[in-house]
Amino acid sequence: MLAVVLSLVICAFSVLPVSASEQKLHYDIAVIGAGCSGSAAAIQAARMGKSVGVFEESDLVGGQITASAVCSLDDIRLTRTGIYNEFITRIREHYDADNTPVNICLWGNDTIATEPWVAQKILLDMFRETGKIHFYPETVPMKVKKQKNRVESVVFKDKEGKEFTITADVFIDATEAGDFIPMTGARYRSGNSLSPKIDRKSFIQYITYVAVVKKYPNGVPDELVMKYRPPKYEQYAEVFRKNVTQDGGTWPCNRPLNIPSHNAYRALPDISNPDRGKIKGRESSSWKLISRTCINFANDYPGHDSGLPGMPTRYLEDKKYRLEMNRLAMEKTLAFIYYMQNELGMTDWSVDNRQCYGGWFCNDWQNWDEMPKEFAPILECFPPLPYIRESRRIVGLYTMTAKDVLRDHKLKRTLSSKTDSIALGEYPTDIHGLRNTELLDKDLNEKADDIQSDGEWKGGIFQIPMRSLIPEKVDGLLAAEKNISVSRIVNGSIRLHPVTMHTGQAAGALAAIASDRKIQPRNVPALAVQWALLNAKDRLSTRTFEDVPVDSDSWRAVELAMIYGYMDAPDEHLFGVDYEMHWPEIRHAFREAFGLTEMKKVPGLDTVSKNDFRAWLIETFGKDAVKYRAITDKLTSDDILTKGELAQTIAGIKLTNELK
Repeated sequence: MLAVVLSLVICAFSVLPVSASEQKLHYDIAVIGAGCSGSAAAIQAARMGKSVGVFEESDLVGGQITASAVCSLDDIRLTRTGIYNEFITRIREHYDADNTPVNICLWGNDTIATEPWVAQKILLDMFRETGKIHFYPETVPMKVKKQKNRVESVVFKDKEGKEFTITADVFIDATEAGDFIPMTGARYRSGNSLSPKIDRKSFIQYITYVAVVKKYPNGVPDELVMKYRPPKYEQYAEVFRKNVTQDGGTWPCNRPLNIPSHNAYRALPDISNPDRGKIKGRESSSWKLISRTCINFANDYPGHDSGLPGMPTRYLEDKKYRLEMNRLAMEKTLAFIYYMQNELGMTDWSVDNRQCYGGWFCNDWQNWDEMPKEFAPILECFPPLPYIRESRRIVGLYTMTAKDVLRDHKLKRTLSSKTDSIALGEYPTDIHGLRNTELLDKDLNEKADDIQSDGEWKGGIFQIPMRSLIPEKVDGLLAAEKNISVSRIVNGSIRLHPVTMHTGQAAGALAAIASDRKIQPRNVPALAVQWALLNAKDRLSTRTFEDVPVDSDSWRAVELAMIYGYMDAPDEHLFGVDYEMHWPEIRHAFREAFGLTEMKKVPGLDTVSKNDFRAWLIETFGKDAVKYRAITDKLTSDDILTKGELAQTIAGIKLTNELK
């Protein structure tokens, strides 16, 4: 019944007809890929008034959360902001309605997990609410047409095999593997090599074919019982036995883990579980009550047991090889389900048959001769895509390297600020597979020693610059997913749900402004994008202050002050928003913000009234002061100017200059 309801939800969603093979359609923004970043990009651009077409190879919105079933979110709690924060808030509200906790995964009390179908519904709701987004499922780009050096139009093929052409002001590659980038002619990295000389024998991180499994209190349906050993079972069973056993330890411990600890790692909410309210993410005694989880622990493919340091880069470059590897990854996960039922004694567990799966798949396993037909009912409950950790990465105006994610563990942030910051990340440098220097980017000269140790995953915040989303030369194109301009080391920090949603939201804002102004993304001032994101309550600086909450009148201005570094904070926790301002502080802030050296002289070290500050501004800017009339007109009282008001004034002047 649930599958029927979900299909109705998707069918009811507005999808433009594409009946004629030569039909030409125009969108302000075209997003290729409906994953974390693609969804956020579409929502942000649409909320800024732009028409958006979203083109997705699978039949799902949500990418790694839904189509790859990595639906216990890798959120380390410091970047809950912007569209991502709105998304997780809706997750909580959905489950709160049925008194079902979402903080039961990743062995923590402040974590977030969701069923794939719930995430899909929430994202589709957010699409629909904009009234500006059209979603094209099972649609792939086939060919790019460029005018000079700008992507002008793209030929797509729909699920019926019909081709149609889309023009757009800006195209955004938000695919899981960076599949659109090569079509545009933009340079990119793949593994540790650089196009056009891609080494297909180099390596990227392992993939994982995740599966959602659940406990069936009334017994597993007969068709979901593993009666036969799947292919290569004995090959994989030894690996599984090293990771999960009945008498294994309770996390934290060395492997193998026991069954409750395994289930708690990627645990998912279950409204049907009568004991759901007793499950506490940090309390191991409650983990035995978990009734739904994901297989994403011992089934990386090829995995350490293969002797390979990763997946060959050929996986990204050769679609036929990718199909074969996806099959083998699926086979390994199938073997783990057999292991669960037959060696771990989990006879009442099997794949979850209520997660909106069974339609489109990334491989035609139904025609895979090596796979016995008896396993079809189980494989039909697998997600359509494996989790791809590392994609092609565009060569941008700026490439992030290890130094850009080097954080002070005490302060929990990087020590310098990027003036074109458009997104935050906090994930550690987590690379599945070996980290030998010879596997890292040769042209960037990175070494294994550059990977910062963060065993407790408490490193803190880093910033992503706008330049890393913009190709070095090709216009009309942005990157938004794991495909932004980063090294292999940094890919380990920017590949998970929160940060990809943040980079997607930034790409959507950048594309919308470029479309609105009829200019290329590379010509859009970072300040314009930052202001749009701050208006969407998306945090961009590495600093947070107790006296400047996000709903404060000064929050956006303080964010800019921290990003650009023209004002100081007395300590890590207070900005001093209500501090009274003195003339030296004002002169210093204006010198740093605008490079002003010629300013009206001031009377000593006294505090400054708003009226006096207004008079000083008018005299300092001279004829240009008329531009700031809307700002200076607010400064008409004898009250002492506060630090928050000074930050707001400077932000207003900077924005006025930018808008002009």
